[in-house]
Amino acid sequence: MGGAKADEQRVKEEKGMMWSGWRRGAAIVLLLGGFLGCAMPSSSQTPPLTAAAARHTLDTWNPGFCKVADFYGFYISGENSANQEAYVLIANPGDKAQKPVVYTAQFQLLTFPEGQPRWFLTSLITHSSGLTKRLGWDNLIIPVKAPPPLAAK
Repeated sequence: MGGAKADEQRVKEEKGMMWSGWRRGAAIVLLLGGFLGCAMPSSSQTPPLTAAAARHTLDTWNPGFCKVADFYGFYISGENSANQEAYVLIANPGDKAQKPVVYTAQFQLLTFPEGQPRWFLTSLITHSSGLTKRLGWDNLIIPVKAPPPLAAK
């Protein structure tokens, strides 16, 4: 009889250890999940770059030279959605004789030190004078601004 009680006691201890191992595993998973959840950037925090905002920014940053005649769309190279290029047809409102030219407008998502991401126009380049000549503006840091809402009539 003494052997049966010893076996029963050993089974209880093993079950206790099993729950102890399960609890330890759950605690590790919860800690890792909480840490990674807090450390990983949330995709919902990333503001979208809209065609209307890109077009408005291009139209207003240098209005004496730059007027978007046509907006062809965005290109995202690879999986880096924080670096987008827009292909646009730019006309010079100050020189009606000059033909509109296709430009590549580069937009980058930059993050401020306090963690707030924001889109910026960083370059506006054309190769209209040949593949070896780049014309336009590099090293821009123009914040992207959404167009003002239309007034209700």
